[in-house]
Amino acid sequence: MLRKGTALVLLVACSVHAETNNPETVAERSQATARAVLEQAVTALGGAEALRSIEVVRLRLEGENWPRLQMPTAAPPFEGGTQQETLLLDLKNNRLKLEQKGSGAGFDGDNTIVIKSGQGANYDNRAHTITPIPAAQSSQQQFVQYNRRLPHLLLRQALDRETSLRSLGQDTFEGKPHDVFTFVMADTQQVAVYVDSATHLVSKYELIFVDPFTGTEASEIMFGNYTRAGNSQVPQTWRTRQAGDIVTDLRLKAELNPAVTDQSFDVAADGYARVAALPDNLDENIEKLADGVFVIQNVAGQNQNTLAVEFKDHIVAVEAPGSSAGADEVIKRIKAAIPGKPIRYVAMTHHHGDHIGGLRSFIAEGATVITTKNNAPVVEMMAAAPQVDRLAKSPRKPEFLFIERGKRVLTDGTRTVQLIDVGPNPHAREMVVAYLPKERVLFQGDLFFVPANDAQTGPPQPTTVSFAKKLQDLKLGVDRIASVHGRTTTIEELKRAMQGVIPST
Repeated sequence: MLRKGTALVLLVACSVHAETNNPETVAERSQATARAVLEQAVTALGGAEALRSIEVVRLRLEGENWPRLQMPTAAPPFEGGTQQETLLLDLKNNRLKLEQKGSGAGFDGDNTIVIKSGQGANYDNRAHTITPIPAAQSSQQQFVQYNRRLPHLLLRQALDRETSLRSLGQDTFEGKPHDVFTFVMADTQQVAVYVDSATHLVSKYELIFVDPFTGTEASEIMFGNYTRAGNSQVPQTWRTRQAGDIVTDLRLKAELNPAVTDQSFDVAADGYARVAALPDNLDENIEKLADGVFVIQNVAGQNQNTLAVEFKDHIVAVEAPGSSAGADEVIKRIKAAIPGKPIRYVAMTHHHGDHIGGLRSFIAEGATVITTKNNAPVVEMMAAAPQVDRLAKSPRKPEFLFIERGKRVLTDGTRTVQLIDVGPNPHAREMVVAYLPKERVLFQGDLFFVPANDAQTGPPQPTTVSFAKKLQDLKLGVDRIASVHGRTTTIEELKRAMQGVIPST
């Protein structure tokens, strides 16, 4: 039996041993620091109880946008578009209504999305169609992204996911010191939240993405011009910036707990046609249009296609969408379809980021880039970007073959491909299509879409009208139209889409 003194000594020794072997870790200290910053930010907006009492939010955003790498010109000055958005989010009953209108780069949009009771629908107000959003697509993940529209909802998410909180220290934003913490949201998106050290209001949050030109970047979503709203404060501006460029500049009006009814989530859709849901996944496919002519579909990424054309001793690829990793897979499929020949050329339809994201892989492959002269700086910037891919391991400067005076003809005496600039187009001032006269095939990007569920597209977009008029002027013999995005269609489908818009010839 131990004496009392001996027991006390053992107890103290065990306590010291436990403390020695269980020190506070860096992660623990970081989490505690982040939690303190979060609590200050929550207090600045009225406190945790006030945030948790928010059951309904109505947000109205309106202003201009300049989508990065999606402008009609490859270099500034850029022509901006318009953006309007009204979001009604019922957090208590897990339902939302999102109304979006916008125009820019040759496209007009007018859509309403409603999700409730585990189901959803997309109302296309131009085409007057209703596309169902199945339960698998209208899950809770759909709602989480809208919790990033307002600081109150963002902080509430942080409170709910406290164990993922970490401090990133201090930084300066717009000349003011900020405390920065990060956490992981329910949709697995990691965000970094900037809290003004003086006011404790959220100034912005950041998401990490890979920019085709500059490599890893932070997309900044910025809140500003706070005003009093009851016992809380709400921002009146909502801006985004990517790679140093302002992408959106919107005025924001936020209402907390506005009165709503079931009818608030209804849509007046008399005369709208119900169509099939969009597929969850588009299958990878190699479509043979003719001997030696293939479209590599959905390999670079979903709804991302590349044309491959066989010549006597080489291959010409048209378009390199997606990413370097996706393009590597496309190159493998091209070589399997057309074995034993090098890819000598890769042509690009236009300069937009989603169309040239895989260009680095083709440059690494040794292909010469065929484009218009004004796009050369874009290609050079992409080739020099700090990416992690084959080109980074074996750097190589791009070589060019330019389309001059509106056309470049590639031929080996048997096969002919005409690369024709059909611009200026509202979508891109310099817009190239690939035309195979013998096969009566034309390959294009963004000029004509056929939805994956074969729904009506409504009034043709300005970019499509311009394209159709140009085809009439050029008098090209075209039967089939293959696409960077979407399935191969026909000239007859394009003519039907143009009925009542331009005279048929």
